[in-house]
Amino acid sequence: MKKTVCTTIFLFAAVMVSCGLAAAQDRGIDCLYERFSGKSGYTSVTYGSRMLRMMKEGGSEQLQGLLDNLDVIRVISTSKFCRELETSARDVAEKDSYELVSEVRDGGCYSAFYFKDEPSGKSSFIMIVADSKSATVLDIYGRFEINEISRLMIVPDTVLGETRKGK
Repeated sequence: MKKTVCTTIFLFAAVMVSCGLAAAQDRGIDCLYERFSGKSGYTSVTYGSRMLRMMKEGGSEQLQGLLDNLDVIRVISTSKFCRELETSARDVAEKDSYELVSEVRDGGCYSAFYFKDEPSGKSSFIMIVADSKSATVLDIYGRFEINEISRLMIVPDTVLGETRKGK
């Protein structure tokens, strides 16, 4: 009986440790940001959960709910190493089994949208936009459905730092 209890406890501990290790694994997109963020020729912006909560002001209830459930929004861009950033981001999306939502190739312009339900119960969205002059990668991570992403387009102009009047 004592041996069975010890074996059960050992197996339970092993399962908990393996689950913890699986949950602690970095997403591939995290490695991409670590690789390029802060490097010469790249600009990166990270909005953490506190900033996202502050951005809710003036938004609809739906937008406020979405921002409450996001962990991070990150953007990295370059006008010097366009091909490298675009290729690296596409490689991450493919390697990490993101689902391609849409892709547009128009001459030298490229844009792609990827989505993934993470094992943690959260979701990950990657947008890649590139041409010969610049490349940008957007990462959104948290608890959301893909159809909710369009709500971010209505974040108040003061937050985005631009004026959309007349557009």
